[in-house]
Amino acid sequence: MTIKEAHIDAVDIFDPMDPQLLKAPFAAYRRLRDQDPVAYLAPLDVWAVSRYADVRSVLAAPDAFSAARAFGRHAILTDSRRPGLQLNLRFSGDSGGVVSSTDGEDHARLRRMVARLMSKPRLDAVEAGVRAHVARILDALRDRSAFDVVDDLAKPVATKAIGDIIGLGDDTARSLAAWADLTARALDPGDELALAAAAPGMMLSNLTGARTVTSALDARVAGLPEGTGSGLVEAWRAADSQTAREETILSVLQLFQAGYETIVSALAHIVAGSVADRPRWAALAANPATLAGLIDEGTRLASPVRATFRTAVGRQQIGGTAVPDGARIMILIGSANRDERVFADPDRMRPERATPHVAFGAGPHRCLGRFLAQMESRHVLGELAAATRSVSALGGERVAANILKAGYDHLPVAVEWHR
Repeated sequence: MTIKEAHIDAVDIFDPMDPQLLKAPFAAYRRLRDQDPVAYLAPLDVWAVSRYADVRSVLAAPDAFSAARAFGRHAILTDSRRPGLQLNLRFSGDSGGVVSSTDGEDHARLRRMVARLMSKPRLDAVEAGVRAHVARILDALRDRSAFDVVDDLAKPVATKAIGDIIGLGDDTARSLAAWADLTARALDPGDELALAAAAPGMMLSNLTGARTVTSALDARVAGLPEGTGSGLVEAWRAADSQTAREETILSVLQLFQAGYETIVSALAHIVAGSVADRPRWAALAANPATLAGLIDEGTRLASPVRATFRTAVGRQQIGGTAVPDGARIMILIGSANRDERVFADPDRMRPERATPHVAFGAGPHRCLGRFLAQMESRHVLGELAAATRSVSALGGERVAANILKAGYDHLPVAVEWHR
């Protein structure tokens, strides 16, 4: 039986509108799991779900917990304590949605449209280019005794990889990376871009991103014979309505954003968790199994997507707690991945661990890009391990977090290269 501290509201344990807490939420997550695992956060009118079993059950039940209602046209998160704050969770347009903001057949149709981009043949086709790009980046860094893992390594690799997967030129990919960095700030309750007054500027940024994608898709259609492009290119070629065009543009934007942000966060966390352990670091280059386990554990601990949302369809039960029809559910993936009921010694990186985590989600919305993320991580970490004698933290690291995601903004390291 869960025991709740007397006179403690759930939002006093975990307040997702506290920007400092979002950067280091793990102690608060644990208190939620122990004291109030399905917690009502009254100022936000949100229910927070923190235990692994409950998180998996909600994600696996799309008919009971809707993504379309959670991320649809009116998905604005507000805080009764701060009237000027307005976090826009909307992942859909006026007439079309994307994979993460749809349910049922619409979700299946849109997922099919992007799935080919993440297929094994497509990943195999771009893998050599990703590895060569990693080698070029590291070669350019060899005359430096220190670099920033985020700005100098993770972001350039992620930008190039997801851009190549989608079929974007390098200039277009770099432009969308800047757009993704900006939109991440708009979901940070401590950033001025999260204020309602910033909404017109964010709309202009989103419009610029949409125009960039439109130009890129037009160029791909013009340059490829009919039937030879990706699902997105062929969907754009066939688009005969505003809804179809909107869905394709939004799908490109979301796919790029997810593929870029997730890998930047995961790579930085894995490096940060490994640099002090030279024996493990050296083993990465020689033992693919060790590397795969380290990547998996680093992804679990990082949980680049810390939270997602669903809306209850009808009155529902979560872990024995009744939630009303229309309840907005905040699913704390980052908490589930450190639930001591499932993971022994949950805050420690253990590459041999076999328990499946939910960093890539679960159920029908499970992340399509997980194999791309693993492939990028494998080449970045393997090449870095092989090229260096040591990598050590310099201090001055800076964490960035918002209501949904978290990662390092800067991670400076000192490095000694093999010569």
